[in-house]
Amino acid sequence: MTDGISIVRTASGVEAVLRLMRSDRSIVLEVTAVPSAATHEFDSVYERALERYLEARARNGIRDAGAPPLSGAHVVLAEIRVVAPEVMQSIGREVRSVGGTGSEWTTRWVWDLFGIESVDGELVVQTHVDEIKLPLSRP
Repeated sequence: MTDGISIVRTASGVEAVLRLMRSDRSIVLEVTAVPSAATHEFDSVYERALERYLEARARNGIRDAGAPPLSGAHVVLAEIRVVAPEVMQSIGREVRSVGGTGSEWTTRWVWDLFGIESVDGELVVQTHVDEIKLPLSRP
């Protein structure tokens, strides 16, 4: 699997490392937040909100506890949009956000290339304040 690494900024000031990996069978874009004061602050707020949620759930039951808080991967990294070449827009794609502390905020896009002869072009990764173009070179 070949790979390349770039960095993108979000509107909240969080930087994220973009790692593009490609094999004959798939293309994977993994986005991981760089730990910083902003990620640590968000983690503190998230941990307090999670404690309140778990207390409410224990006291009132899961139905009446409300929605659980969202992690940084779900909130901050959700700003990131990926525009794929047209041929990839109709194939199997999976997007997963993984929560955790600032050192673990990860979102992963996976495209299954089964049945696709050739994918050329680039992935365009956009936030409200940045745009990165990642060439889809052959493995």
